Amino acid sequence: MMQTRHIKGFTLIELLVVMAILSILMALLLPAIQTAKEKARESRCSLNLRQLGQSFLMYATDNDGHFPACGSAGMRGRYDWTYGGNVVSVPQTDPAAVQRIQVEGGTLWPYMTQLERAGPYGTAPRGMTDEWYASPDKNPYLCPSAGPVGRKRGLSYAMNSYLDLPGYPNDARIGYQISRIKITSSTILLIDESELTLNDGRFVPTGVENDVPDLMLKHSGGANLLFCDGSVRWIEGKRFLAIMNRSSDMFDPTR
Repeated sequence: MMQTRHIKGFTLIELLVVMAILSILMALLLPAIQTAKEKARESRCSLNLRQLGQSFLMYATDNDGHFPACGSAGMRGRYDWTYGGNVVSVPQTDPAAVQRIQVEGGTLWPYMTQLERAGPYGTAPRGMTDEWYASPDKNPYLCPSAGPVGRKRGLSYAMNSYLDLPGYPNDARIGYQISRIKITSSTILLIDESELTLNDGRFVPTGVENDVPDLMLKHSGGANLLFCDGSVRWIEGKRFLAIMNRSSDMFDPTR
């Protein structure tokens, strides 16, 4: 007599219990995964700033100790760290209307990429593609936490405007000499500016770009800063907002 084999499967209740357990595990793991991803973006942003810092210092070595100038929108400065000749509207929230900033036209470009400088003061015939600008994996001027507006613009970092030397024409502005900066390790060189306020390579501590410093807290409730000695530090939110206060002296190279 042939025996019938009965294959026991999961009951509906058992399946529901398993699904509930998996949902709980996912809910517990998701914040940890998001935190790990943000830490990776924070680390990549810090690496970008370190590379920029080394490029600033190499440029200064080749130019009598002077940093480049800041790169203000509408001003075609020969010595600007990133090209400021294009006029970029701010604030801007529509990626389709954003004008990209031509980082390859700035003085730091050859130091950052080993490529020839483009634009009116360079010899390269053309710039980079839109796809390159929008890619944090390729574009070292772009914070990995940048959103659609920042990716279209292609630049996340802005230079402390107090490091521009006064008394020069717009097309011949130069930056401070490192030897004249009193405390390089605590004088800010670059800010990881909010994409909703950034419109050029220049950050004015008393300007409208500093009206909403909370928008710059891109990384785990804090922000990355590059200092004039080339060091990069993550600053937690409360201390960062104190630094961004207009009475703060961390932008002043003479303090």
